Amino acid sequence: MTIVTKLNRNDRHIWDQYVNACAKTTPYHRFAWGQAIEKSYGFKAIYVGAFDYGKLVGVMPLIRMGMPCRQKNLVSLPYCDGAGAVADTQEALDALITFANNDIAKDTIEPVELRNADTTTVDPDSLADGQKVRMLLDLAATPDEQMANFKSKLRSQIRKAEKNCLTSKVIEYNDTDDFAKHVDEFYAVFAGNMHLLGSPVHSKAWFMSVLREYTNNAYMVLVYKNETVIGGGIVLLNNNTASIPWASTNAEYNRLAPNMLLYWAVLSEAITKGAQVFDFGRSTVNEGTYNFKKQWGSWPAPLNWARYENGHLIEELDLGKSKIRESVESIWRKLPLVIVNYVGPKIRKYVSL
Repeated sequence: MTIVTKLNRNDRHIWDQYVNACAKTTPYHRFAWGQAIEKSYGFKAIYVGAFDYGKLVGVMPLIRMGMPCRQKNLVSLPYCDGAGAVADTQEALDALITFANNDIAKDTIEPVELRNADTTTVDPDSLADGQKVRMLLDLAATPDEQMANFKSKLRSQIRKAEKNCLTSKVIEYNDTDDFAKHVDEFYAVFAGNMHLLGSPVHSKAWFMSVLREYTNNAYMVLVYKNETVIGGGIVLLNNNTASIPWASTNAEYNRLAPNMLLYWAVLSEAITKGAQVFDFGRSTVNEGTYNFKKQWGSWPAPLNWARYENGHLIEELDLGKSKIRESVESIWRKLPLVIVNYVGPKIRKYVSL
């Protein structure tokens, strides 16, 4: 018999033990993601577990979020591509979803959003233009083998960055001023890039919280031109998978191919840490980032985001870009960087994407 209940911070070990052993989970299912959200943005994390005769057989992390004085949503999970409910059996999976709708959301009539992500890749030709996917790469056993697997054009692009005297550095969390400085350097590049894209940026406190909560299940890579940081990425680890939720390079240096060195350094470190699959993150089929990720040998796995209202599945979420959003992005790009870096995080916390 399956019993579903809420878990708390005292259950973090058994939660992560299950998440780390389950082939269906992502790094975002780890207890750390919800804790980082609570500590940096103040939203409530809810951890729901399914038990069968005392054994944890399924999990569903949720975040209750929304604008002040407006209806809240239960999201699994915000700020990432793939989470939702995962379980060993269909019975446990159904019980988790029912619990979210009937026990947690019932009193407040809150919509429930589950960001389900397939772990199996599909033939790219079977996908429609505009469909949202995440791009997964099966990693080789060693960095040398991985490099050998790349096409010659890709290898030459990586070498171009090296010939341009770019270097990379892997950084892991530690409670020092030097580490905080590295986060500042990453954030400067990332925030500048988000401004160019017309998107409000996450707070620096958010990134620090993520790295602090994940500790040895995360790492950061910075790319340098001499002593100047011109690119960076943050990678999260779980089971045999490494995922990169954030990566940016300074557009002024793109002619030097920093993006190629960044991703190569990220992949090399993932292999060194024992990862067997690399998740390049969300892309739109046959658009720019999709083709960039595809050149590394990755394959698409569909994202199946769903929304429930009053316990009923009402739609698969449309992840497309609206005309209103395009207009807002255009205005945002024109605002001074100092303003968007101050205002952006205050807005970004309410944007679940």
